[in-house]
Amino acid sequence: MANRTTLSAPAGAGQAMLRVVLRVAAIVLGSYAASAALVAAATTLLPFTGVARSDAFTLSAALGFLVYLGLGLWAAAERSLVRLFVVLASLTAGGAAVAALIAGGAI
Repeated sequence: MANRTTLSAPAGAGQAMLRVVLRVAAIVLGSYAASAALVAAATTLLPFTGVARSDAFTLSAALGFLVYLGLGLWAAAERSLVRLFVVLASLTAGGAAVAALIAGGAI
């Protein structure tokens, strides 16, 4: 009889794949959410410094691309997934809270 060999994934391949999927999700979605929240916060804060609202929006939107790039590169290089998610969630929550408080008239 022929010797049959079966192809199977090495031990721990499922966990490695899960880590890759989580990291890619953090890079794409987490960095986007954090940069969008920071852009919203900057757009609401800059008019208090004397910048026109339209200029504040344009400047924030342009810098948002650089923030997204920087966060994405950092997320790819960060070793700890826990720290990655904590930092991205903190930036997202902080930026959204500042934008909501100021735009909502609380400040």
